[in-house]
Amino acid sequence: MTLWEYLKGRMLEHSRRVALEDGTTYGELVDYIEERAKKHTERNRLVCVSGKSKTAHAIEILSVLASENVAVPVDDCYGVERKQEVETTIAQDKKQYPELAFIMFTSGTGGKPKGVMLSHENIIQNLKMLETYFALLPDDKILIARPLMHIAVIVGELLYGLIRGATIQFYEKPFLPQKLKREMEEKNTTVVCGTPTLFRNLLRVSACGFPLKKCVISGERLFPALASALSAANPQTEFYNVYGLTEHSPRVSALLPKDFARKAGSVGKLLAGVQTKIENGELLVKSPCVMVGYYTDAARTNAKIKNGWLYTGDVAHTDRNGYLYIDGRKDNMIIRSGLNVYPEEIEEVASACAGVENCVAYGEEDDIEGNKIVLKYCGEVSEQTLRKFLSGKLAPHLMPRAIKNVNALPATPSGKKVRKC
Repeated sequence: MTLWEYLKGRMLEHSRRVALEDGTTYGELVDYIEERAKKHTERNRLVCVSGKSKTAHAIEILSVLASENVAVPVDDCYGVERKQEVETTIAQDKKQYPELAFIMFTSGTGGKPKGVMLSHENIIQNLKMLETYFALLPDDKILIARPLMHIAVIVGELLYGLIRGATIQFYEKPFLPQKLKREMEEKNTTVVCGTPTLFRNLLRVSACGFPLKKCVISGERLFPALASALSAANPQTEFYNVYGLTEHSPRVSALLPKDFARKAGSVGKLLAGVQTKIENGELLVKSPCVMVGYYTDAARTNAKIKNGWLYTGDVAHTDRNGYLYIDGRKDNMIIRSGLNVYPEEIEEVASACAGVENCVAYGEEDDIEGNKIVLKYCGEVSEQTLRKFLSGKLAPHLMPRAIKNVNALPATPSGKKVRKC
């Protein structure tokens, strides 16, 4: 079964319900997508997909899937040169890929982007996994605020919203917390998904909470201090903290609302059908959702997938009750005085200091110290007060050499932290 066949069957279960905020029903949406798909005369080819708006981008992605081709989402938000590089590469590829539904090129902050090849079966199985824990209802209205350049947005928001019969809304404006909050209120949005950074910014402009029934948090490590603040300000909201990665289509585990405050900091338990093990501190994953491989890069694929196990690059541990915790990224590791330091350890402590709104830690080469730790933060607390707070809670090798108060911290278009700032 192709992904479109699966989506179409599920969407037509809700044929008379409103699919898009302009009033388009599910039945009308299916007809419109299949009509647009007719412009593609070839099959199983790679097709770059872009759009002037999120709405247009979503329609084009679905149309490519309906035409039995492979969607390769691209967008200017990750840089015109990078977009052109991907488009040129794809245009030169005349092969057919009947197994694939998507190739997702990573956004990253540097280096050559990796094309993650995901099959129809990868995506269908992950959608089925989502249904085992996320009760998205036909009466829900899900607002998509992030670019459709991420499999978490495409699968966890767009496609999942469609198979569940929810109304899909799109936030088309530049990201400003106050504007996003106002639009949620005007549209009677019930569900929003985003990074901890997005929700931290929403919380900053929502002293009385925000009007949502369900929130799904992913993309970065959620620290307990923010989880507690979100719960306290929004007692009526069901919060999920989930973990996944593009190479797994994406979802791996989920912390459910009943555990959100009690197990703050955890990404919950594995979804049905997912196996994991920890090898030398690194999390390995095996399931039907593991990617086919990296586009035109067999060496990198073979290094990432061994005997069916996906090497995630995430350092993790589980507690005695089976709850999973992501401790940091192996590639973010700072080696200081021969000791391994994960910046997330420092950020978790700093985020618990009153007055710290957001922070990022990273390593910086120094001729004298070799590799010094830098901590930048936004907030009202003074650098001196924060340093004193940290010195009482961090081991000496974790203490930042430099602490800087800044007006804003850079982030990728998806809302993830940029560490080299």
